[in-house]
Amino acid sequence: MKALFLGLGGVGQRHLRNLLQIMPDVELGAVRHSDRAFEIGYDLQPNHDVDIMEKYGIARLANMDEAIAWQPDFAIIASPTSAHMEQTSALVKASVPVFLEKPISADSEGLDELLALSEEKKVPVMVGYMFRFHPGVQRFMQLVAEQATGRPHTMHIQLNSYMPSWHSYEKYNEFYAGRKSLGGGAVLSEIHELDLLTAMLGAPEFVHSAGGKLSSLDLDVEDTACSLIQFDLDGRPFPVTMQMSFIQRPPTRSITLYGELGTINWEGMTSIVTINHVDNGKIQEDFSYFERNQMFIDELTHFINCLEHKTAPLSNIKSVMKGHRLALTIRELIDG
Repeated sequence: MKALFLGLGGVGQRHLRNLLQIMPDVELGAVRHSDRAFEIGYDLQPNHDVDIMEKYGIARLANMDEAIAWQPDFAIIASPTSAHMEQTSALVKASVPVFLEKPISADSEGLDELLALSEEKKVPVMVGYMFRFHPGVQRFMQLVAEQATGRPHTMHIQLNSYMPSWHSYEKYNEFYAGRKSLGGGAVLSEIHELDLLTAMLGAPEFVHSAGGKLSSLDLDVEDTACSLIQFDLDGRPFPVTMQMSFIQRPPTRSITLYGELGTINWEGMTSIVTINHVDNGKIQEDFSYFERNQMFIDELTHFINCLEHKTAPLSNIKSVMKGHRLALTIRELIDG
């Protein structure tokens, strides 16, 4: 099989190495517009002594036309967000299945057309929401669905990281997440929890958001967002509060459901799910054994299996659209 890569930065190279674990005999090609070809490890540290094009025998393709003429069996897109829509649309038109790193796009232009095109041509597009493949997250979502702490009434999400420390090999304000022109900003860069939220609760009824570029960093994107999001749950209002930023240290990542009989919490930094029940006490399930990279391997394995069996991927473009539209709404509210 032939796999086409669009974007070979940190996450693109992670997918490259994982794909070679899954399919050692896969033939590789990549569209390259620059000479930067050093290797970036799983720890996101660069090795300038290694040329990945030579090391992995990747065919260098000049542009999208040449890439499509190469006749790939599927493509992996890990380019800056601003390029996602154009690249994905071109590949779907050429009947090439796509594994697309989140988020789908930098704005709402072309979303409906891409969805319709994918369905019309029956070409799968899977969006890389790897947390859907984390057993701790899956367990949390199961407990929420079961209402394990009785009738739920609220949920709180907290998500903080420090974007300037993500990539040691480039300046933070040159990295796509810190540049508006490349589709950056905290909301789209840290969209995972919004995807999980809508996977659990569907589309929201209304959203209130505030935030913006609040740090002293040299950025032209929002770095902080606080939102009140109301859903309908069993015919009644269900409010969710969410605080997110990518300029905060130390990092935090958690989701807590509040119910009439206690709380359910997923702690992302420790991979522990905790149930505090008024009758049954405190129960903890530890998923720290699960290696982070396994999420990426599992999602890519799932994508390839779906191609082989002609089934819809778990995070297909239609199923993740509610979370993506919610993220765009939050950003629009912040931008005013």
